[in-house]
Amino acid sequence: MFATVDWDAMLTVIWSSLLAGIGATAAYGLAILGGNRAIELGRSGRLGVAAVYGLIGALGVAMVVASIVFGIVVLSSK
Repeated sequence: MFATVDWDAMLTVIWSSLLAGIGATAAYGLAILGGNRAIELGRSGRLGVAAVYGLIGALGVAMVVASIVFGIVVLSSK
């Protein structure tokens, strides 16, 4: 017997996993970029720009934490 494939569900899994993988990686990259540049610019005395990069880094960390919490909620609800 041949198994039938639910192509709609398969495509949903593919695009959502690609989006989650790219999104989580980009968020982690923003956290690293923002933190690194904020420290560099803060040491050189450019506090305004350092604050902006610090905000970008904090936003990246918040996005990573949110994606982890979302993953745990989804896994525990099944």
